[in-house]
Amino acid sequence: MRLAILADIHGNLPALEAVLADLKQQSPDAIYFAGDQINRCPWSNEVMDLLATLGWPAIQGNHELVVGAINTPANRPPFTNRARFIDLWWTQEHLHPHHLETIRTLPAELQLSFADGPPIRLLHGVPGDPFLGILAETTDEMIHKVLADVAESVIVCAHTHRPMERRVAAWQIFNGGSVGSSYDGDPRAHYLLLDTVNEQWQPTFCRVDYDRSLLPSAFRASGMLAALGPLGQLHLRTVLDGEPWSSDFGFWMRTQPLALQQDLALAVTFYLEHHGPGRWAFVTE
Repeated sequence: MRLAILADIHGNLPALEAVLADLKQQSPDAIYFAGDQINRCPWSNEVMDLLATLGWPAIQGNHELVVGAINTPANRPPFTNRARFIDLWWTQEHLHPHHLETIRTLPAELQLSFADGPPIRLLHGVPGDPFLGILAETTDEMIHKVLADVAESVIVCAHTHRPMERRVAAWQIFNGGSVGSSYDGDPRAHYLLLDTVNEQWQPTFCRVDYDRSLLPSAFRASGMLAALGPLGQLHLRTVLDGEPWSSDFGFWMRTQPLALQQDLALAVTFYLEHHGPGRWAFVTE
């Protein structure tokens, strides 16, 4: 049995198309999507159009959760702050209504059972919280806490944009990384294959190159770069070099004064003066 799990496309259509071409060579028996189809790259509608034709079982990521809530009574701080989260608001305003309805109805997780491999819990982050990811440096104590109610022995998660394999107590934990916006310094599209070997899941961490020269012009032509300004430049930089500029900036902004949160141009300037490879604002995210 061979499974493919994709996650964190973030509206990056060329990356998704490259992975689809690679999947034809890999011939998985089933394909699942672990959240965050949309936002940060300009092809959110096109990505969702394509995924709709493929019909893969999918779960909701934190970006679907937030974008689906914007302009509804379900929206809550801090995401009511349009100036601070202009990318999420821009995506919500440009996403087709039927795609908004789709992301609002996605399940938070999936429980998968197979005849020749252990059952799998498919998550975006951790149970009940798609904003919290499991990293290589996350303590065993924290993992015991967040997975305490998970009966499945295999966890496949996403959100961190970093490939990972860990074993903690009875759990085997996999993260295939990000299709569209890697954070491990390798800007290729990442995804995960799982094969059953002796009734266990054996991972293969796949990395697929694609033409990233298409990205700058698409950011400009879509109007995303003009609307998002310096934040859009950070998202583009993240995709082009595979470093976690986007989320590291978001982590740093959590502790910044409101005045700075309302002035993204100034905030990005301050951030770049102090942070980057080897001096990221976050340790775990």
